[in-house]
Amino acid sequence: MTRRAQVRKYAGNALAGLTLLLAAGLSGTVLMLWLEGAALRQADPSAEIFTPAAAGSRLRWLIPVLVLWLTAWLTAVFAGRGRRESVPGCAANRVKSGETTPERRVCWPWFGLLALAAVLIVLGVLNGGLRDVLVKATNICTECIGLG
Repeated sequence: MTRRAQVRKYAGNALAGLTLLLAAGLSGTVLMLWLEGAALRQADPSAEIFTPAAAGSRLRWLIPVLVLWLTAWLTAVFAGRGRRESVPGCAANRVKSGETTPERRVCWPWFGLLALAAVLIVLGVLNGGLRDVLVKATNICTECIGLG
């Protein structure tokens, strides 16, 4: 096995493990935030509980895991450069004999863009954008149905 193939293999394994860790971490963090907010809501129904500061303080520990995930993903992508038959992240749907359908590729860079979008959404929430969007959406909805 070549060095490049070994790097790609280890990066792929790290990527899989970090993806599971991110999914479990996000799920657990959201669940804990919701449970904590539900308990506080019972004590004071008018209190602001789900604030960007509360979400940011809970999600801050995931930032290093996300950076490691992006590093593993980039390593897997760049370790596969130069190989025509197997590019990490691009799975070719082979054409069966007798068919004229061209080869179609689904590439991982789109998933990288999806991850970048998720990071930017989290940064927007931490920056206070969630409240702004919620207020604007509430105003639009109430004006549209004639309550505002």
